[in-house]
Amino acid sequence: MPLHVLLLGPQGAGKGTQAKRISAEYGIPHIASGEILRAEMAAGTELGKRVKDVYDRGDLVSDDLMIELIRARLEQPDTEPGFVLDGFPRTAVQAEALDEMLNELGRTFSVVFALQIPDDVAFERLRKRAELEGRPDDTDEAIRRRLENYHRETAPLTEYYRTRGNLVPIHADRSENEVFAEIQQALEQIAVTP
Repeated sequence: MPLHVLLLGPQGAGKGTQAKRISAEYGIPHIASGEILRAEMAAGTELGKRVKDVYDRGDLVSDDLMIELIRARLEQPDTEPGFVLDGFPRTAVQAEALDEMLNELGRTFSVVFALQIPDDVAFERLRKRAELEGRPDDTDEAIRRRLENYHRETAPLTEYYRTRGNLVPIHADRSENEVFAEIQQALEQIAVTP
């Protein structure tokens, strides 16, 4: 049975870290929307060129374009055994389009993990990451704005998936290993349910 995993959570919750671990442990590709954008631009595909124009202007990539990119990625043969999706959807519009797309592809999410973390912890983690990686765009102001955007646009998605009955909340303000242990536990329960 293919394993389709979605990770939701604010920046700093550790989505990328956990997605990489799930990918390695279960042998399914980690699909991160940001990496897809960069890969398409680097490959100079038709889609990549359209994205680059938007990206270079500093605008957000539209829902339609993001959905097209994700669809193209999910149609790749390496997603047959499943995938772990991180960074998409970010809005209710994207979530509905994603559901529709998965239906067309004959797929559905096995589980949606909501990585939950208090804002102050997320803020400190992002600040630390900015220092470590020397990211000048990660000012305190920018971090606050990203967290506000998350609460306004993306947080409502937890309710959207909860009503579909496959949402598993995870307390993400613990160590990476503790968080992953809880994720694994949930995935094992899914694997055994027919």
